[in-house]
Amino acid sequence: MPLSDKIGIDKRVLLFICLACILVLLATYYLEHREANDAYSLAGKILHTSRGVSSYQFDIHSNISMMGEVFTLVRGNGSVDYSNGKMVVKLNSIGDSFDIIVSGDDAYFRNNEDSWEKKGLDGKIWDTYDQLTQANILLANSTALSMEKTDSYFILTALPDNDALLRETGKTGMQLKGDEQLKEYSIKYTIEKDSYRITSIESRIEFIMNVQGLMTPVAINNRVDIYDYDVKLEIETPVI
Repeated sequence: MPLSDKIGIDKRVLLFICLACILVLLATYYLEHREANDAYSLAGKILHTSRGVSSYQFDIHSNISMMGEVFTLVRGNGSVDYSNGKMVVKLNSIGDSFDIIVSGDDAYFRNNEDSWEKKGLDGKIWDTYDQLTQANILLANSTALSMEKTDSYFILTALPDNDALLRETGKTGMQLKGDEQLKEYSIKYTIEKDSYRITSIESRIEFIMNVQGLMTPVAINNRVDIYDYDVKLEIETPVI
C-alpha cells in the first residue's frame, strides 16, 4: 500500500475517533445539565448532586399531633463539614437540650449544658444526625415518586417503604408494631432548579397507636431547612 494511502486512512481513523469523543462529551454534558422532566430522573440528579457537597447547615423542627393537641418534639440546628469529617448539632425539646460534636474518629456529647463526654465515633451516630444523608437514604428507598414545578423550584414527593418508616419513628422513641397501624408516610423535598440542591425536607407520618387503651390517630410532622452549601465552616472540638 502506498504511503500516501496509508496516511489518508490514518487521518480518517483519527478523525472518526475525535468525532466519537466529541459526541460522548456532548452526550455526557446533556445528561448532566438537561432539566429533569420526570420524578425519577429528578431523584437521580438530586442524589448525584449531593455526592459533590462539601458542607452545609440546617435547621430542624418536629412536632407531634394527638388527641387534639400539638407538642414540639425537637427544635434545633446543625452544621456538617464533610471535607474535614466534622459535624455539630444542637437540639432542644421540652425542658431538655442535647449537643453533639463529631470530629474525625471522636464524638462529644452533653445534655443541658453539662460537661462534655467523649466517645469513639460510631457510624450510626453520623448517619442519624447528618440530615442530607438521611434524606438521600429515604429518597433512594422510596417506592413512589411524583413531581411538581414552580418558576424556581422542583417539588418532589416520595413515599418511602415501611422499613424506612419503622426506622424513622424509632428515632423519636416510638415503636410501631406493624404496618397495619400506618395511615400515611410521605416526604416532600423542595429542590432548587438551577443547582438540584435540596433546600427543605418535610415529612409527615400518620398512624394509629394505643394511648391509655384507646386507638388514637397520631401525626408526626418534621421539617428540615438546608442552606449555606459548600461554605467554609469552623467547628471547634471541646476541650476535656
